[in-house]
Amino acid sequence: MPPHWMCFLLLVVPSGALRVLVVFPFTSPSHNLLGRSVVRHLLDANHEVVHITSFPYKTAKENLTEISIEALGAQILEEIENARVYSVKNLVGHKNDFNAIKKLYFPYDFHKRTLDNENMTKFLSDPREKFDVVLIEWFFSDLFAGIPPLFQCPFIWMASTDAHWQVLSLVGEVPNPAYTPDIFDLSPTASLWDRVCSLAYFVKKYFLSKIFFATLEKSTYNAVYPSIAVKRGVSMPSYEDAVYNASMLFINSHPALGMPHNIPLNAKYIGGYHMDTDLKSMPTHLQNIMDNANHGVIYFSLGTNLESRLMSGDMISSLLTMFSKLKQAVIWKFEEHLKNVPKNVYLARWAPQLNILAHPNLKIFITHSGRMSLTEAVHYGVPVIGIPMYADQFLNIKACVKKHVGLEVTLKENLADDLMDAITEILNNRTYTDKALELSMTYNHRPLTPGQELVYWAEHTVISKGARHLRPTTQEVFLYQKSYIDLILVVIFIGSFICFVCSFIRKKLNTVKEKRN
Repeated sequence: MPPHWMCFLLLVVPSGALRVLVVFPFTSPSHNLLGRSVVRHLLDANHEVVHITSFPYKTAKENLTEISIEALGAQILEEIENARVYSVKNLVGHKNDFNAIKKLYFPYDFHKRTLDNENMTKFLSDPREKFDVVLIEWFFSDLFAGIPPLFQCPFIWMASTDAHWQVLSLVGEVPNPAYTPDIFDLSPTASLWDRVCSLAYFVKKYFLSKIFFATLEKSTYNAVYPSIAVKRGVSMPSYEDAVYNASMLFINSHPALGMPHNIPLNAKYIGGYHMDTDLKSMPTHLQNIMDNANHGVIYFSLGTNLESRLMSGDMISSLLTMFSKLKQAVIWKFEEHLKNVPKNVYLARWAPQLNILAHPNLKIFITHSGRMSLTEAVHYGVPVIGIPMYADQFLNIKACVKKHVGLEVTLKENLADDLMDAITEILNNRTYTDKALELSMTYNHRPLTPGQELVYWAEHTVISKGARHLRPTTQEVFLYQKSYIDLILVVIFIGSFICFVCSFIRKKLNTVKEKRN
């Protein structure tokens, strides 16, 4: 039997389904999967959902309304494709420059163009639209924080990555860079030099994001939202008040997956909510490969944004040659047909990744180290080899290496040799598999599934009228108060005053003494 308070919640929430706005418009297949998964869990809980998306469903779904920005999404995708941002051969030898100004400008530009979209403007301006709560993907911009005040309801930020200082600062204070890495930086260590580098990196990023781009966003916020608010008959808070008024933060991670963080009470780990673990049957040919591989299977995929076909010809041929030397069957998610493929290598334009990871014959998962792929690997207890290429992938795989569930291989033209060494190490060292299974048990040992937790806390936000009891007091305390700067100044003033008085008295006494002499 559930506790009495849970019985109360069960009576309150289902009696009137919530109307929820889900804002996941980013034009990326992986981010779209995250957004659709939020929608799926809310619909399964009998709530009504409005979803702002670049990838609308082809057929209508009950209780779901979609606000499509598909045309804008297609335009941005074309721009990204023309720039070859995700071309593997163009990433070889390049640093992870996602903190460069041009990369930091992209999220701001995307959010601004989304707000300018005709469908978006029409929807936001409609006074008939009302919601109980808004869930917004935070994608390196605070600009969508102006949406919830239009509907006069609480909202929840959703981080698509592991926790890091930028998202944690939205619901608390900025964590110390000595032990909280930037999402695009390396994990800090105890050495003096590394901490100095992390601090310098943090100062640069803080200035660019919290001062420079925040100024642009504030200008756009003041140009866009007030005119829409007038049509809805509401008034807008200041930019700063809107950004830092979130009720909760949902983090697409788990302490077993990434770096452990000091998070406030209103930040919740829900990593893994995108997985539909009610697996359907695999295509027959893939099922036969998995079942009949006497020495096991190695699965290789670069996810949804990266494509193996965009590797250089030399890299592809060297990988095929290397795979041909293995006893294991290799399933490679590859987007084109290739000739002269080794007998033990099977190319698949699309692969049912969860089915493959869940199969007992799978030995290793070779991945680009994306957050969702590593989450799935940990869920099913599969050791990984990560080939990080950009963004948070470097930090993701380093967490796996630190936990002894995987190895990292650097992206380069002669990738095959290092990859062969990593494969051999994992196949010959049972420790990686044992640690992966152990981590899987830790990750899956939860009171609620990630999807259930997402729905529970969304409902709790509405029931508690904004979950203000979970918000940390750090948001209400100024920096000078947190750092006791005012106290330090008072102590300095009092100390200086006492020194002055003592000096004055000493001079007076010396003067009197001289007169007597």
